[in-house]
Amino acid sequence: MSPFLSLIATACLTALLVTAAACLYRMAIGPKAADRAVAFDALANVFIGVICVLCIRWNSALYFDAVWILTLVGFLGSAAIARFLERGRVF
Repeated sequence: MSPFLSLIATACLTALLVTAAACLYRMAIGPKAADRAVAFDALANVFIGVICVLCIRWNSALYFDAVWILTLVGFLGSAAIARFLERGRVF
């Protein structure tokens, strides 16, 4: 890996860490359940981003299948939480 790409990957991981901290703060302090749900969805996306950046940094495609699964589970979870907050029930 080139030094420039390593520097960019480190910067991306740092930005994702700051974003994760902000999401955790919003999950803990958020005044409404909708705020906590959005923060949880954003935290799931940050986790997916961290996996992608680490795969690029390690020059490995081993965990990209896990990214697909986490993306699907995160979307379905967000849809279920949104439906629960709207109607009071999931089904």
